[in-house]
Amino acid sequence: MVRHNSMVWLLIIFCLAVAVSPILWMKSSPRQQHITDCRRKARGLSINVNLRHCPGAPEAEQRLDTVYYWLPWLEAKKVQGWILQRSSRRGWDSLFKDWRWVNNEANKEWHEVINFCLSELPEGVTTIQVSNEGVGLVWDERGAIDLIDKIHISLLELRQKGEEIFS
Repeated sequence: MVRHNSMVWLLIIFCLAVAVSPILWMKSSPRQQHITDCRRKARGLSINVNLRHCPGAPEAEQRLDTVYYWLPWLEAKKVQGWILQRSSRRGWDSLFKDWRWVNNEANKEWHEVINFCLSELPEGVTTIQVSNEGVGLVWDERGAIDLIDKIHISLLELRQKGEEIFS
């Protein structure tokens, strides 16, 4: 009788484990929760967040492998876009240490605001882009959630400068 009773309990524990395990698999990891928190805060600041292919990548490379934080122009614009990338072999050297121009180079009117942004942005930012859509950057979403505030300030500065230049 004791043996039969312990088997029943083992069977009940096994069934509970099978029922509960999928719920535990659905729980976010700390990294996933951090990413969710970053994107939620960014959306609260009116920053758009999208998965995109790397800006400036050849047409053949269309993997959605970067996270793009961006602000649209206040009014639709046709702009001379540019891309500035860190740690890239694409493009050509820029005046900004460890950064390279890809496709087009920003004119000198941008240099002061770019310098400001590069000093404020987190290390994980690898690309800054100005396009017909607006101003944006690629970030690896590592570091404290407060870095979103620095990203927001930099995007606002870039957008303001673009509004001046392209108006």
